[in-house]
Amino acid sequence: MADMAPLLSMLLLGFSAGVIHAFDADHIAAVSGISGRNGGRHSFRFALHWGFGHGIAVIAIATFVLVAGAAIPTQFSAVAESAVAWMLIAIGAMTFIHLWQQNQNTEATAPRSHNASLIGLVHGSAGSAPLLAVIPAAGMTSPTLGMLHVVVFNIGLILAMAGVGAALRSGLSAAGRYHHAFQLSIQSALGIFATSFGVFLLFSH
Repeated sequence: MADMAPLLSMLLLGFSAGVIHAFDADHIAAVSGISGRNGGRHSFRFALHWGFGHGIAVIAIATFVLVAGAAIPTQFSAVAESAVAWMLIAIGAMTFIHLWQQNQNTEATAPRSHNASLIGLVHGSAGSAPLLAVIPAAGMTSPTLGMLHVVVFNIGLILAMAGVGAALRSGLSAAGRYHHAFQLSIQSALGIFATSFGVFLLFSH
């Protein structure tokens, strides 16, 4: 059992890192922005799809680096981070378009789950380099151990983001029951947050 202690510690470290990573400000901005439409009815599903998209990107890049022994191109992270910034700005803009359509009593286009997966894919691409840089520092020299760490990391991230989605759905639903204007105010705030953080990321790189 003592021989298993380092492995269990590594798995716990990976899981905890995934949970913490889910609460990065740009992740919350993206998921809350896209799932805040339609009164948050689809927040849980969108959060899950975002998490799966993020996980696919990280696992694909980890396989590329840890198994194939390749290196992440120098400009890859910078391009992915810029894409995240523009995507957050677009999410915020689409939120306000959706709210305007609601106000005009026109049929608003509902966001689709594959959009959330695509957003998660871009986020995962942007965040893979820092994650993979930690693996050698933690003593995980084996590709198998490294990949196991990445998988457990993604499990923690998906579960945490599912919790965020459930909280958004419950919160927006409760706000709507209290007063429709209050719900619209929260949706507007989520759109402002997504756009503002996207602009911040754009000018900070």
